[in-house]
Order: sequence, then structure tokens, then C-alpha cells
Amino acid sequence: MKALKLSIMAIAISATGLSAYAQKTGDEVIQKHIDAIGGEKNWDKIKSVKMVGAMSAQGMEIAVTQTIVNDKAMRMDIALMGQNGYMIYTDKSAWQFMPFAGDTKPKELPADQVAASKDKLNFKNTVMANKAMISKATLDGTDTINSAACYKVKITGKDGNESVCYFDAKTFYLVKQDAKVKVQDEEQEVSYTFSNFKKQPEGVVIPMTYGTPQGDIVFKTVEINKKIDEKLFLPETK
Repeated sequence: MKALKLSIMAIAISATGLSAYAQKTGDEVIQKHIDAIGGEKNWDKIKSVKMVGAMSAQGMEIAVTQTIVNDKAMRMDIALMGQNGYMIYTDKSAWQFMPFAGDTKPKELPADQVAASKDKLNFKNTVMANKAMISKATLDGTDTINSAACYKVKITGKDGNESVCYFDAKTFYLVKQDAKVKVQDEEQEVSYTFSNFKKQPEGVVIPMTYGTPQGDIVFKTVEINKKIDEKLFLPETK
């Protein structure tokens, strides 16, 4: 009889848990996520972010610096084998210079890549803290990521791009994102992971480790709302 009671209680608890998941909506999960990482008021105060770190790939350490001025420009600097490369995105143009990939001078990227990179110009988009970029958020059940129960939310952006985001059911942090990107005119599915979350003095929570298809980028420092020279977002000429 005792075993029967325990079984009934277990079923009841499971049913309650499933009911709780069912009562959530995609919009509610997004809002809880934004609240968990600092809230809209704090994120609205973020105007620029600079993160410095490194990625290990094929036995080499690659220095990485990401600089963003929200809604204006983004630059990614990469240092490898004694050479420095970069990618620059603005609302009007995009440039790439990768000497270790054979580039001898900066090259301007085509207009379609500029248009497809609009979401890179706001750091809030990286951490899914910008509701203005979301056209539709649909809860698609739950999943398990690294042994943690997660809400699975399908997101359609205002630009029409779709992704699937996984939010930790306890913390509501974004821990994984599956997205579709265009690489040389071909659409590919890529996955990104986020971990090592740190609360900053400005009240926002930022993941310090980004898992990318090329390897994990571990950021060591974050500078928020520091003055950034606009010349940084111009292609360098010699």
C-alpha cells in the first residue's frame, strides 16, 4: 500500500510538472529570461560592449576581441600566427580582412551579407534580451541540455530568420541556440552554446563562454559603456 501511495504521488508530481510547462508560453519564457539576465531597464542602458578572450582550435590559441556599439557597428578582431584579421559590420557596409586566409587587403562584403548581419549590431540580440527583434516566440515543449531541463522556444525574428532557443528551466538563462545561416550562398544549420554566466556591475548577466562550430570562445574581460573611437569600424588602409 505504501508503494502504491508513493507511485500515485510520483504520478501526481509528474502531471503537475507537465502542466506547469504547458501553461508557459514562448513570450512568457522570453520575458522570464530577460528578467533573469538583468531586466529591460538595465539592458536599455547598455550602449556598447567590448569583450576580450581566446579560442583554442587545432592546438593553437586564437585571440578574439568583440566590440559592439549598439545599433551602429560591430567589429571582431582575430589574432593568429602573428597576424591580425578582422570583420566589421555597420548598418551600411561590411568588411573582412583575414590575412591567414589569404586576404592581402580588406574586402567589402556584398549587400546581402550586410542585410543578413543587422542583428549583429546590437549586443542585446546575442543574449536574446531584445524583444523588439522577435516577431513570434512559440513554446515547443522541453528538452535536456547538459543534464538540465530546458524550455525549447522557436523564434521568428523581424527579419524572417528562424532559430530554436533553449532556456534553462531553473535559471531561464539561454544555454543553446540552433540557427540557420548562409555560408557562400548555401543555408547551413549551426548551433551555439552559452555558459559561465557572470553578473556585471551594470546589473546584467553575460555568458563568458560561447560555444561555436569552430570551438569555444572563453572571454576574460568585459567593458560596458566605454568610449569607443568610431574609426575602429573603418577598414584599415595601408
